[in-house]
Amino acid sequence: MSAGWDALALHPEDDVAVALHDLPAGTAIRVRRGDGFVSLCPTDPIKLGHKFALRDISAGETVRKYGEAIGAASAPIATGSHVHVHNLVSLRARASR
Repeated sequence: MSAGWDALALHPEDDVAVALHDLPAGTAIRVRRGDGFVSLCPTDPIKLGHKFALRDISAGETVRKYGEAIGAASAPIATGSHVHVHNLVSLRARASR
């Protein structure tokens, strides 16, 4: 565990957090979110530096990281699930086409 927490969400409106070390599925973790903490259990193993959902996200919904829209969910994403190319479509890649 790093500095008393396992993952970080820099902005209070972020939908995802970033793992500060490998996180096994089903293990209670602490997420630093703004000035506070959120506790949850990842439903998937999450590798160092990868994102996971802090809340249930519906398909088509905008996903925020660092307070900015980073993409849209291409499928429903449950709290604690890994967020990556299999369930997130980049809005930036779309904008550059």
